[in-house]
Amino acid sequence: MIEASTTAVQTRRPELLWVGSGAWVACDPSAGATDPHRVVAYVECKDERVYVLSADGAAGVCEFGSLRDALDHIGQRLAAATL
Repeated sequence: MIEASTTAVQTRRPELLWVGSGAWVACDPSAGATDPHRVVAYVECKDERVYVLSADGAAGVCEFGSLRDALDHIGQRLAAATL
């Protein structure tokens, strides 16, 4: 039997709360409703691009081609923060 070893990146999907006009805040689903660290990013879809501004102090805005890619990025950051 041949065994294949793969390294899977664990992700946690953030919850999205719509704030209007193509914009959401991404929230950590494991944080309580009153936890000040619940909001992890601001997400905006504009001109066929998705922009993510992290709420954890990471410098700059990340740009993605799709909402799925942006959510994967946020999910990976959430998973890394719990390690």
